[in-house]
Amino acid sequence: MLLNPPTASSLWDTWLYYEDGIHYLFYLASTRLDRPWDSIGLATSIDGVHFEDQGKVIFKADDATYLGAGHTWKAGDTYYFNFSEDRNGTLEIFFAESKDLRTWRRIPAEESISRLDPTWYAEGTEFSAQRWDNIWVIDDGEGCYYGYVTAVAKDGPIGLRGTCASVTSSDGRVFTTAAPVIEAGVWGDKLEIGGVEKIGDYYYMLAAQAEIPLGLRWTAHHAQAAGGMYVLRAERKEGPFRLDPRQQPLLVSAPQHYTYFSRFYPCGDEMLSCHHSITPVRDIVNVFPKPGTYLAPLKKVVEHDGLLSYAWWPGNEALKGRPLAPALEHARGRGLSGPPEVRPAGATFDAAAGGLLEIPLALDLERGVVLEATLSADPHAAPLSGAGMLIESAASQWAGTLALADSRGVFSIGSYNGYAFRAHDSKRLAATRPSQRWRVLVRGTLVEYYLDDAFVQAYTLPEPPGRRLLFVAESASATVTDLRLWELDL
Repeated sequence: MLLNPPTASSLWDTWLYYEDGIHYLFYLASTRLDRPWDSIGLATSIDGVHFEDQGKVIFKADDATYLGAGHTWKAGDTYYFNFSEDRNGTLEIFFAESKDLRTWRRIPAEESISRLDPTWYAEGTEFSAQRWDNIWVIDDGEGCYYGYVTAVAKDGPIGLRGTCASVTSSDGRVFTTAAPVIEAGVWGDKLEIGGVEKIGDYYYMLAAQAEIPLGLRWTAHHAQAAGGMYVLRAERKEGPFRLDPRQQPLLVSAPQHYTYFSRFYPCGDEMLSCHHSITPVRDIVNVFPKPGTYLAPLKKVVEHDGLLSYAWWPGNEALKGRPLAPALEHARGRGLSGPPEVRPAGATFDAAAGGLLEIPLALDLERGVVLEATLSADPHAAPLSGAGMLIESAASQWAGTLALADSRGVFSIGSYNGYAFRAHDSKRLAATRPSQRWRVLVRGTLVEYYLDDAFVQAYTLPEPPGRRLLFVAESASATVTDLRLWELDL
């Protein structure tokens, strides 16, 4: 939603580094659509919302098949980042260094290279190719550096050898491979590690499944889950990192992918997170390259009782451009029990089954809008009720993509044809309240939903939006108050 760099044919994994008031965004890129990842790009921002692309800072070596993402850190007065390169099915990790975060020099392999150690890690399994990818580096608190690497365990049950390797360094430049920090026998062979940071009393790991294998269906948030971003926790940096049964995935997709791969982003005194959004919606596994991918708005990482969640980052207020007057007093409805009670920035409307109330504006949803409104539902004597929002399709009036928070405490999103709702994805909300403050970002087919500042869903519309947003009531009397709209300032 924020950035799809003009100098790249496609963008994928992202990570950021903050220094002297500047957000440095690094991204994995393809410069051509006829080959896999071949470079690392850089973009900069002073507000974390508006990024200026700076071009590519590292290209793959001529003899490498493709290049993979990494992480940026500082040791002494030098900045480093790592990246993987594939040669004949074997991944190795290389390093680059810089004095200013903008101009980067590849460190020769004879000076610094990271390879798997076959003592602990496999050269490949029946389900996964060899993996040695993406070192995430932290200060170990003792003047040295500790890193986490995506890998496959040498030993363990067949199909459940997904792990995270560790590496250590005394200078932040040369790393030695060490033992795994995730026990074999829990995660599938294609587990990917997005990063580790200490927050409060615990170390938290972002771990990704791009697809849910047999044996791991217990991790799926939805019967049609395409994958997700999970949080593992440990008391020590050396692990073992395990999933708390109470911890919900941070990002989810179903039945195909529309978002993926979270990374931590320490930003001054705040812990943020980045990820990317995908359009058009599709299956990302074994598809190279992957055009149509955008940096998503940054998220605030919230820690409570040993669990992590995402929330609205106040810096994203910079997304709001010119305010728009909602003029709800002119709104029309459909499927309502009677005429709505309308006010300039609010309304009450009732539906015995499914009812819609429009925001009577022709919105430029391709350019983008930010909507905020408090939405409450007074349920009828029905087994299920709720309220939500419809993004109307360009192809059909009173139909499109519906997001609904229901009386069971479930948020569902999917297609609405003007009569029937088919949920493509759903998740349980952390809290159920009779009144919720909705925040919705729409730019083209990319959408994000927040309820009471808690991040709920990043989603990709299956078809281009029209020009209307509508409120929805299901077996309830719904009330909208304090409706506000802005053009998206991007």
